[in-house]
Amino acid sequence: MNKYFKLFFHRVLKDLKQKELLPLKLLFFMHSSTILVLYPYLTIHMRALGINVEETAIMSAVTPAVVILMPPLAGMIADKIGNFRVLLASFSAIGGASALLLLLVPVGRVTITFPDRLVFGLSCETNSTPLLSLHQEYPCTTIDPDKILDTEIKLESCGFACQAILNQNYTNTIIQTRSYDVQIYDIQNNATLTYTYKLSKDDIHEPEPISKAKNQKTLKNNEKFRTSVRKLSKNSFYFPTVSMYNFSCDMSKEPAVSCVLGSRDQFEKFQRILSPWNAGIKQQIIEHNDFEENRQIYRIEYINSKKKDNITCLENSAMSGKHISVTIPINTTNSTVQHLDLGSCSHRCLATSPRKTVCSNQKTVIELDMSLTFWSYLSVRVFVGIISGTSFAMFEGAVIAILREHKADYGLQRIYATIGGMISSPLSGWMIDYASRGKGYTDFRPIFFLYAALKLVSGFLMLFINLEFKKAASSVITEVVTVLKKLELIALFASCIMLGCAWGYIESFLFWLIDDLGGSKSLMGLTVTVGGVVGIPLLVLSGPIVKKIGHANVISIGFVFYAIRLLGYSLIYNPWLCLIFEAMESITFGLSFTAAVTYAAKLSTVTTDTSVQGMLGGLYYGVGKGIGSLIGGYLIEPIGIRHTFQVFSVATIIVGSIYFSFYHIYMKKHPSEGTDITKKDVPPKAPSDFDLKAMEIADIQSDLPVVYEDAMCNPAYETTEAEDEENEENEKDHHAMKTIVNGQIRQNQGET
Repeated sequence: MNKYFKLFFHRVLKDLKQKELLPLKLLFFMHSSTILVLYPYLTIHMRALGINVEETAIMSAVTPAVVILMPPLAGMIADKIGNFRVLLASFSAIGGASALLLLLVPVGRVTITFPDRLVFGLSCETNSTPLLSLHQEYPCTTIDPDKILDTEIKLESCGFACQAILNQNYTNTIIQTRSYDVQIYDIQNNATLTYTYKLSKDDIHEPEPISKAKNQKTLKNNEKFRTSVRKLSKNSFYFPTVSMYNFSCDMSKEPAVSCVLGSRDQFEKFQRILSPWNAGIKQQIIEHNDFEENRQIYRIEYINSKKKDNITCLENSAMSGKHISVTIPINTTNSTVQHLDLGSCSHRCLATSPRKTVCSNQKTVIELDMSLTFWSYLSVRVFVGIISGTSFAMFEGAVIAILREHKADYGLQRIYATIGGMISSPLSGWMIDYASRGKGYTDFRPIFFLYAALKLVSGFLMLFINLEFKKAASSVITEVVTVLKKLELIALFASCIMLGCAWGYIESFLFWLIDDLGGSKSLMGLTVTVGGVVGIPLLVLSGPIVKKIGHANVISIGFVFYAIRLLGYSLIYNPWLCLIFEAMESITFGLSFTAAVTYAAKLSTVTTDTSVQGMLGGLYYGVGKGIGSLIGGYLIEPIGIRHTFQVFSVATIIVGSIYFSFYHIYMKKHPSEGTDITKKDVPPKAPSDFDLKAMEIADIQSDLPVVYEDAMCNPAYETTEAEDEENEENEKDHHAMKTIVNGQIRQNQGET
């Protein structure tokens, strides 16, 4: 174990001594930080705009499919140009600015969360069963209409309910009234009692309008039960009368239960039930009058979990022989006051119950202009994808070119990309949670502005990378076609498509799953950090690992761990458990994709690096991700998100087994012919005599150390400490021999 620790730190320190690579490390850090600030959260951003799972799948598939040609095309252009710093920097800056356009996309669907309690009108007619009437202002789909539902009933207030068919203007006047008179006419004594009730401004409930700028809204009940006027149905209005009478039931008699909606003196004769109480209610068949009034009636079947043979209402002696009416003052245009007289009033109480115990629907979705949302979002994503795909191909090509020039390790440079993601992704999650605090909806704006700023900084830094040594290709297409004839490269591309499918599905729907499990945005960002912490040691040792067991075997291991990850996600119910499987990303993406990139570099040539890397990136991030997102999105609806994870797990292990078997049965025995990329693009002519020009060319070629060939064929290769010491001795001997040869050349020149 001490040997590996020593090798770990030796490789890191040695890599840091190469000052020419410091700008590349900074670029890796910035590039990864920028991507992981925004891209992992785009799926839940689409969800927040009202884009459903099928539309998300289409979006995630179409965007890579449209821009699939850009990475290879950009790679060919870059290979043709040679030095393309300004072009790379420009695309980076434009990509950051264009992402801000996503903030202008309007909300297409608004998710409405209903209040957590139902408000019933409680009626108790003489010799009848107590009934609960529910105004379907916030539609309730009964959990099971044929069964008795156990729920809690809390009495809120009592008053009168008056029936009146009025137009909208009069309805608003009643709801917003600041006073009303309750008149009780005693028919027998021909006397009228009038009770006047004054309301404050706070007693008038004004429903909040649904904003098109917010993706979700939680509705709230009017909690002023004792003072506020409200509708109990389409044409029924409730007026509270504090302390005039109340509702209670006698629980002392067996088996019958007697309930009274009356004055307090009637309650003194029996054992009162205290509010709240447990009750069993059953939905009644909707009659024509209920349909017209937009209400649902429930009958109370039992109270306090004890099934009673008979629950009846006693006569309300206080209201016997009385006629009740309610008068509302109305201001007219000529400043005179008229009164609206509402008759047909009966005693009624308000009661509340938890919605989740009665209704199966806790939310609803209101569609605004989904067509505008979908197409505008798709257009911006495609444009951003084209710019980002082009920038990615150029960046990877520049990285490989610099690593070839300085004989450096690709995995060691990716460490700084991992560190960048470890910092930026949880920072983004925290920024979203902080910005959304107290707003009732998810605010994504901070990460879009941060993404744009980091893109501009990355573009500026790209102006300082040195690519003067990268020679332009003379015939890019011809050279690329030659490279693509290698069976190993074709097999590599095919495996990357499947790896991209697995990665694309996880990328698109893991945060969706975490969101369903109730995980925070900070947890989502932390998943990237966990994968990065575990991945750094593997990236440092990626060179020796790949050199030891081979590119194809490392890629096959990536298939196995992708299958384990996908299966693991399908089995968790605690969102924090996803961190266990996110740690495996160090292998599935960090190590296996590093092996894929270096494998492609090994099979390509100096002048086709960017083109081949562009194709690899296009197949992995484009075709693979698109297929994974599309198939995954359409499978989620019929079989569920968990079973879809399991389907991808099985598919991944099958394809991985095929690739592993094909490599060991065929490709290993018939390897593709390598390209001697240790030589210059134009090989020198064989010297016909001992002239100065031929000697200088031979001298330049002899400057390349022996280890350079392995390093170039495998950019993930790195020497051990013993090899370093041996190479240093060889270089000293080589330098001494070179000095002798140069002295001999000068002597020959003098004699000439």
